[in-house]
Amino acid sequence: MKKLAAIVLIPLFLIGCSSEQTIQVSGITTDEEKRAEIESLIRDKKDVYTGTAIMVQDEVLIAIQVNPWLGFKEQKVEKELQKEIEEKYPDMNVLVSSDFKMHWETQKLLEEEDEKKVTDEVKKLKDLAKEET
Repeated sequence: MKKLAAIVLIPLFLIGCSSEQTIQVSGITTDEEKRAEIESLIRDKKDVYTGTAIMVQDEVLIAIQVNPWLGFKEQKVEKELQKEIEEKYPDMNVLVSSDFKMHWETQKLLEEEDEKKVTDEVKKLKDLAKEET
């Protein structure tokens, strides 16, 4: 019985420990250089499992999820990434959030094609995040 449990649980554990990052950067802005650099900054954070960045004019909304076993470092990773991006782009208004609801909402915005709606939603989400903190 123990061997059967080990045979079933070990592959599940190994699948759950995959280290593949999923990073998506989208938005209305057409500055491909900034997109690539922001994606690179997010990708360089080894603790980030998945991330979504929405760029609208001079605003950037980044939602990240850290690796599940590093949940206690979530806030630290969030602050470090925000500081790095703000230092690199002082002219942009940046918000980095590790809140799952924010990640979910940014995923929905990736599929939206109406620029006005995306701009309004980004401002609404940023205001909501500031309210909660």
